[in-house]
Amino acid sequence: MREQCRLGVCDEEDDNDNRIDKADVLVYLSTRWYARPKVRYKPSIAQFTPTSSPELDKLLDTIRHKIILPAYLPTDQRKKMFSPKYEKKLQSDPIIIEIDGEVFKFRYQNPFKDIPQTRRSVVNAVSRFEAPEDFANLRPLIEGVAYAQRHFDPSFYCKILRVLGAKGRIFDVIELARGVARSGFRLDSSEKVNEVLHWVQMKAVDADWDPAETAQAFRWAEMVLELMQEENHLPKRHKNEYLLKGELPLHRDPMVLLAPLHLAAALVSKQGAEADEVVVDKLVKYARDVVRLWPQGKKLSEVQPAALYEEYDKMGYLQEPNKYVVITAPLLRGLEIAIEALETRNPDLAAQLRSRRDILSAEVKEALGKARGNRGKAVYEKLYNNAA
Repeated sequence: MREQCRLGVCDEEDDNDNRIDKADVLVYLSTRWYARPKVRYKPSIAQFTPTSSPELDKLLDTIRHKIILPAYLPTDQRKKMFSPKYEKKLQSDPIIIEIDGEVFKFRYQNPFKDIPQTRRSVVNAVSRFEAPEDFANLRPLIEGVAYAQRHFDPSFYCKILRVLGAKGRIFDVIELARGVARSGFRLDSSEKVNEVLHWVQMKAVDADWDPAETAQAFRWAEMVLELMQEENHLPKRHKNEYLLKGELPLHRDPMVLLAPLHLAAALVSKQGAEADEVVVDKLVKYARDVVRLWPQGKKLSEVQPAALYEEYDKMGYLQEPNKYVVITAPLLRGLEIAIEALETRNPDLAAQLRSRRDILSAEVKEALGKARGNRGKAVYEKLYNNAA
């Protein structure tokens, strides 16, 4: 189930969503604070505004009171809150804190029965977002659980961004990444980056390549590239962990660079001879970068070292054919458009792109034939039924 949910947006929870997360409990008990039981805190607390449904309001309120607020308690008070021996005492004499002028009372909570599983609760809440007033709560929700020192594996963030992408809110994800210091939403893995860029490209596809929508998508793709190079988004490595021989930094991976290439090519293709020279220059730049970094004769899946494909959270997620089609089908279409756009402007560069296109086309078709699940096929058909 976990693998299936990673492959696309699904309504079923994966295994992580259905079990008590003991790590959640440890977080409650580990954060160090030094203060008296009743104190005034300076940090702003997550505030949720009314949503479009009472059920969502209730869910957000539960997350706030059960998951986020306990993080504001000093360590000794938080331990009391979860200790059975203080249950009776806290019933009559609760722990009291004041934050931003709001007073909160904390009584005993059984960490294994009374506290909701964080991952499942957050995904459930975001899945229920529909109206603009719902999405207004996204930032305080993600920042709130980050402040509560919840640490998630990359699959959690990929799940969130897939849900938001399917709802047409991929820019909300980019905004979370821009506020990484508070949100913890880092563009530090291949899957996260390629999923974001997938939805950015599909924004233009879904708009039938409307020039304004495509130009906006192109700006967003370049924004993602810029964010990836900021220190807060660089992949964390162990003390003695270095790049493998032949490993390219994430922002120099051709698989990543092909996304802005796709969107730049679509803009130039739509505008024809009147294409903006700035965009043409960027198209040429991305094309040259791709050709330089993607050796001729190699499959796209062979550009990065094979060892990275042995770990799911690095490149291993692309071993699943369905996921490979989802990520690379838009890139294949982008190469085709770029070749057409550069044919008369730079025939040598177009020819070099064509050799890569031919290899990727064979890869995508092979993966499409092996894919289980409908997401890859749906993406492929949408791309070739909405050609730029």
